[in-house]
Amino acid sequence: MDVSRVNVNRAPCALCTTKNRRCPKNCEFAPYFPAEKLGEFESAHKLFGTPNIMKMMRLVSEDENKGMLASLESSILIENKEMLASFESSKLIENQDMLASSILMEGDAWKKDPMRGGFGIIQKLKWQIELRKLYLNELKEKIKVEKEKTELRL
Repeated sequence: MDVSRVNVNRAPCALCTTKNRRCPKNCEFAPYFPAEKLGEFESAHKLFGTPNIMKMMRLVSEDENKGMLASLESSILIENKEMLASFESSKLIENQDMLASSILMEGDAWKKDPMRGGFGIIQKLKWQIELRKLYLNELKEKIKVEKEKTELRL
């Protein structure tokens, strides 16, 4: 048995699994939608549709490639093109990562609250904050009254 030929198979990414296709080794979506996030991706797939998710991810990469180079060339003196290229690719990966997590979070929000989605969750959190503020104010008033009572007894 040849040990050097051990083939480590990774699970197909969530996008390829949903599209029911073979996930290539260099799949552009694998870093953003790994197999472990299949449940979250299925919620996003129901909300947006897999073709639209693919379009959004590709649109970010096209927009970033066009806009970033023009803005950097106009604002700084380019001495090292390799450094600029690595900066662009890291910025692109960061933006695609933020988009992918936003897509997954929005899908999860609509799964939790099918009527209002993320907006409903935000409204619920705001309501809870207001209730906590009212409760805190009541407690402060009670503490103030108790302090006054103890000062009068002394």
